[in-house]
Amino acid sequence: MWSVEVSTTGDLNFNGEFPLTSGGVYVGNEYYPDFPGDMAQLKLGTVKRVTFSIGSSNYGDWENITNLVNAQGTGPTSILYQDFQALKAAIPALDAIDFDDENSFNSPTTISFGVMLGNLGYHVMPDAFDQSSYWTNVVSQINTQLPGTSDGVHLQAYAGGAGNNPCVGWNFGAVPVFPGLWDQDDTPSQVQTTMTGWHNQCGIIGGFMWLYDDFVGTGLAAQYASAINTAVGAPGFTLAGPASVFVNQSSTANAAITITDVNGFTGTVTLTVSGLPKGVTASVQGTGSKQTVVFKASASATTGFSTLTITGTSGSTTEILSLSLAVSAAVGTKGTGTEVNLTSEFNLYGIYTDGSTYSTGGLDGGGYSYSAKLLTTSRVFNGTLFTFGPANELDAVGCSGQTVTLTSGKYSALMLLATGIEGNQASETLTVKYTDGTSTKFTQSFSDWYTPQKYTGESEGVAMAYRNFDNGTKDERTFNLYAYTLALNPAKTVKSVTLPSDSHVVVLAATLVPVKGAPGQ
Repeated sequence: MWSVEVSTTGDLNFNGEFPLTSGGVYVGNEYYPDFPGDMAQLKLGTVKRVTFSIGSSNYGDWENITNLVNAQGTGPTSILYQDFQALKAAIPALDAIDFDDENSFNSPTTISFGVMLGNLGYHVMPDAFDQSSYWTNVVSQINTQLPGTSDGVHLQAYAGGAGNNPCVGWNFGAVPVFPGLWDQDDTPSQVQTTMTGWHNQCGIIGGFMWLYDDFVGTGLAAQYASAINTAVGAPGFTLAGPASVFVNQSSTANAAITITDVNGFTGTVTLTVSGLPKGVTASVQGTGSKQTVVFKASASATTGFSTLTITGTSGSTTEILSLSLAVSAAVGTKGTGTEVNLTSEFNLYGIYTDGSTYSTGGLDGGGYSYSAKLLTTSRVFNGTLFTFGPANELDAVGCSGQTVTLTSGKYSALMLLATGIEGNQASETLTVKYTDGTSTKFTQSFSDWYTPQKYTGESEGVAMAYRNFDNGTKDERTFNLYAYTLALNPAKTVKSVTLPSDSHVVVLAATLVPVKGAPGQ
């Protein structure tokens, strides 16, 4: 990812587009709240490493780093340490920092900076086009002080580095060199020829292309990637599939996996799946280049998100593919429990059919709503039935301390399908009153529908691949409706429940759970 700019004060900015850190604190969420998630999403496919580059041919970044290191050092109190620590904590998917220093070349401060990054959990990769002796020394010194920190070198063999040969004059010992070429100079076929020559000459194991912006959306990215992989790779295969799969309890869902042979590979690939949550099984159907993983969730499968690993094996060759599996409550109309009638309390238009346009504000007041298609009309969570209000009408309760009458009886729990909006809503109060005049007060935190926090008493109810917007479009990120269980005194008869006094808590359905062993159970 090109590039991260370092200011005179040590603040980090992404390519002049938005701030990343300020004063040792990650501030990127204020400008691009999905950035860390987007970086993580990259690695659910075939991307194995995310690297941010610092510098360019422009003067500034590395001079600022030199001045800051000289003034403050690189210890925990220095701004560089704090900013890069904050960056790593906010974006765990970030693996490495690329050193594109093209005009400063200060060995002591660059080495200190590299060791600091290594101690923070980053790898370091110089991005050289000249000064080979300088970069050889930098890599050697960093790895002497913190072995393994610098685990590769990007070598520009284009523009100012045109004519560079990774096999001549760029020997970093055991640290591999990854040469780069420019699409303005070389076609995919020419890249393959050049990279093959270097692979045969000195065994390069990879390379890169400049400039992605030139060919994004044209299909050339895949062609250049294939050219490099073919040039440097042994016979093998790649795996491709969906980033996310959604399955409901008591149901199945499929993930189509494509197996692509590379470099003349002719073997048979066997797929296995690991990381499955409790109550979910996986089976593989089909053979050859198109195989399907079928996920089957039981009626009591653990709801929520799991990161699964699909491993392809052929002899001693293995490839892995990660995907996110979201397990939700079952779709159905049959289940246990006494549903709470919320109709008189509905004050929000929280559910809309896909493609609808509206001006009601939706669930959050900003025009967003749940998809009626994804939510469905009713759900069965671990056997308990919940029915939703009608789509395109008032169908959700924005809480304001309302008291809702409950069907008189003795129950083991009151369950809600609800969510926070406009952020996570912590430590909200609900009160259940009994007919004998006593009551039970509950303190419950509610996750925002976009950011599940796994609060105590909170489970995934329904995970959805998108939400609707009031102009008829979809916001294609994952949104959630959560299940909450409030344990009641089974020896007492319920009368009512008082909801939180917070409009940022929204309830869509509620059901009273019978006492085990009660008549009819």
